[in-house]
Amino acid sequence: MSRILMATLVAFALADSAPNITGTWNMGLHDGHVAPVALVLKQDGKTVTGTVALPTPHGGDIDVALEGAFEGTALTLKGTVESAHETMTIEISGTLLDDGTMEGTASLVGEQGHTAHWTAERRQERKR
Repeated sequence: MSRILMATLVAFALADSAPNITGTWNMGLHDGHVAPVALVLKQDGKTVTGTVALPTPHGGDIDVALEGAFEGTALTLKGTVESAHETMTIEISGTLLDDGTMEGTASLVGEQGHTAHWTAERRQERKR
């Protein structure tokens, strides 16, 4: 009985120490210049949902809903980008680094596909 209790306590301790990426991230898409975008994530276990605010060619942003997973330090997300010209898929993959930042690649998959490197840091809440 005490072994089961100990195993349960260890499992809870390990679960609490697992990283959680829920929050708003300042993401920079690197492609000749850095395009700042907001990445908002919600993690529930290994499942991650959220949005990314992608810049449009005519100014402004388009919010794209994302779904994916976060396992260990690896993040994978996918969403559909609806535009006037064509529907594309965005695929984001990355890694949570030891310093708490993330980096990876973002690919637009479609007729005019494109891949860019990205970095992100968690947005700090302002103190009032």
